[in-house]
Amino acid sequence: MDGAFTALQALHQRYAQRTPVLPPVAAEEPTWSGAAIGIAGVPLVIAHGDVDTVIALPPLTRIPGTCNWVLGVAAHQGELLPVFCGDTLFAERLSPGRRREYCLVFRQPGLHFGVTLSHVRGNITLPLAERSSAMPLEGLLAECCDGGFQRGEEFLGLLDGARLLASGALADTSALPADPVEEAVP
Repeated sequence: MDGAFTALQALHQRYAQRTPVLPPVAAEEPTWSGAAIGIAGVPLVIAHGDVDTVIALPPLTRIPGTCNWVLGVAAHQGELLPVFCGDTLFAERLSPGRRREYCLVFRQPGLHFGVTLSHVRGNITLPLAERSSAMPLEGLLAECCDGGFQRGEEFLGLLDGARLLASGALADTSALPADPVEEAVP
């Protein structure tokens, strides 16, 4: 046994002496990773932590008496998934052209829902130094974004799930006005 350990130590010393010194590794630029999507035709990015998944739009069951941006509910992973029209909710207009094919699924504490997408570009990694707090977007989409990234002529808004929940846009899906309070009735 001693001969085997001696041979192993000799082999280790020989390779340690012949091992070239590796060049120093340049420090990598910090990056941001997420998914590149589009809602209502507006290019956006979203952090992987804010989104559960992107799925093909499942068959929907309409819910009577809801806002026009509530498309219905769908079965998703053994649960009911409310699905909202991204075009109507964020751009306050009906989706132009063909039916939306993809849905972004949010799974936030206390809320699980889907929003239709106008396009899906896939995963994206961007230099963190290019992140901007400027917001050329308007309306609810601007309220739900935390700055973004400028890529050439295109601005990619950074959609933030927590801001979407805080905006209160999803708080009331009823298309009917609230019932009058008893004391208010003469």
